[in-house]
Amino acid sequence: MRKQRDGMLRFFGSAQRLRLIVTLMTLLFVSSCTTDSQPSMVLRADRVKASAANRVGVVASMVQYSGLSVKPSPGSPEWKLVVLGGYDYVDEDLCTPFLDNLFVAERKLRATRNQISDTGTAAMAIMSIAGTSLEAIGYVAASLGLAKSSIDNYEILRLVDLGPSRVRQLVTRAQIAYREQTIKNGGDYNQEVLAMNAVAGYLDLCRVPTIVSLIDRAVDNTGFVADTSSNLAAPQLLTVGGMQVSANEALRASEHGQARFVPKDPDAPIVAVPKGGTRIAGAITSYEKEIDLLDGKRIQQALCVPDDGNFGNHQSKTRLAIEQFKLAWGRRVTIPSGDSPKTLNSPDQRLAILSKGSAARCNSWQNHTFEMFLFPEPQNVVEFKDNFIRIMTEEKIAPDVVARIEKDDQFGPNLREAIKAFQDNRKLPITGFLDTKTYDEIVKGRS
Repeated sequence: MRKQRDGMLRFFGSAQRLRLIVTLMTLLFVSSCTTDSQPSMVLRADRVKASAANRVGVVASMVQYSGLSVKPSPGSPEWKLVVLGGYDYVDEDLCTPFLDNLFVAERKLRATRNQISDTGTAAMAIMSIAGTSLEAIGYVAASLGLAKSSIDNYEILRLVDLGPSRVRQLVTRAQIAYREQTIKNGGDYNQEVLAMNAVAGYLDLCRVPTIVSLIDRAVDNTGFVADTSSNLAAPQLLTVGGMQVSANEALRASEHGQARFVPKDPDAPIVAVPKGGTRIAGAITSYEKEIDLLDGKRIQQALCVPDDGNFGNHQSKTRLAIEQFKLAWGRRVTIPSGDSPKTLNSPDQRLAILSKGSAARCNSWQNHTFEMFLFPEPQNVVEFKDNFIRIMTEEKIAPDVVARIEKDDQFGPNLREAIKAFQDNRKLPITGFLDTKTYDEIVKGRS
C-alpha cells in the first residue's frame, strides 16, 4: 500500500514542480491591473482517463486500510469494514493533505496579496501549493466514478479567504455526520459497488465545489431569533440551525454524474445539522462537558468502544479505553502530573485519539486500545519486532516460535505466540497482547 502511495506522489511530483515554475513566472510578469481572463482549472484529462483503469488499485488500498487480508466476497458484511477503511484512506492520503495545504497557501498569499490584485494569478499561486493534493483527490475520485469537476478560480480563493480553519471545521462536521450515517446503515454495504459508492460520497465532501456548496447551504439555512434574555436596549439576535440539507444537493443539480455515489435514495439528506447544545453524557472534566455528542461518538469509535455518546463512570468501557490510550500516548508525550488517567482534559488528547484511532484500526488491532495507540505507524511495529526478536534470540526464549514471526508491519498470530512465550518466561499473565507490564519488560530487556 505504501508503494502505491509513493508511486502516486511520484506520479504527481513532476507536475507540481512545473506548476511552481509557471506560478513564479506568472507572479513576476502579470500586471496587478489586469482582469481575470484565465479559464477555470480542470484536472488533466490524461490522468482522469488513466485513473479509470486504476480502480482495482484504489479498492485494494481501501481493503488494506480496513485491516482485511483479502477483498470480501459479494454479500459479505465485511464490506462495511472496507467502507470505514476507505474513509481512513480518504482522510489520511487525500483530504488532510489538501486541507493542510490550504493553511500554507493562506499564509503565502497573505504575504504577497498586496502585490497580487489579479484573481487568476492569486488562484494559480494557491494551486502551486495545493494543486498536487487536489489532483490526487481527482485521480481517486475518477477511479470511483465521480464526474470530472472543474475548479473555479473564485471558488479556490473563496476557501482561502474564508479561512482554512473554518473550512476544516465545516468538512470535519460533514464527515462526522456522514460516518454516523454509515454506522447506522452498515448492513446496506455488502457489495463492492455499494461500498465504493459510499467512499466516493465521503471523498466528494472534500472536493472544492462541494465545500463551496456546503458553505452556501450553511448560509442559506441559517435562521435568526430574538434573544429574549438580553437586557440591552437594542434588539439582540441569536442564530439557529435550519432544515436538514444534503451536502451534495447543489452539486447534483449542476453536475448530474455526482448522484451515482449515493447507495440509497439520492434525494435523502446525508449531512444533518446537529441539534444545538447537544453534548455527551457522563462528562467529568470541564473539557469533556464541551464535547459535542457526534464528536463524542466519533471518539468512542476511535477508542474501540460502543458509540452511545455516554462516557460513563470511571469503570465504564469508554473510561477504561481512555486510560489505555493515555498509557500508550504517555510513552511519547509528557502528560501533566495532575491529569486524571481516565478523562480527557485537552484538545491535544482528543486530536491524538481521532488522528490515530478508527473503526478500521480497531478491527486490525482486535480492539486492543493500548497496542493501537502504542504503535500509531507501521514503522513503529517494524522497530518493535526487530527489538523483540533480538531480545528473544539473546535469551533463547522459544526459538522455534521466534523463527516464525511474520516479516511485516502487522501483529500476526506467530508474533502473538512469541509474546505469550515471553510473558510465560517473565511470569506475567499469558494473553499474547501487550499491556504496560509486558511492554515495560521488553523495554527493560532492550536497554
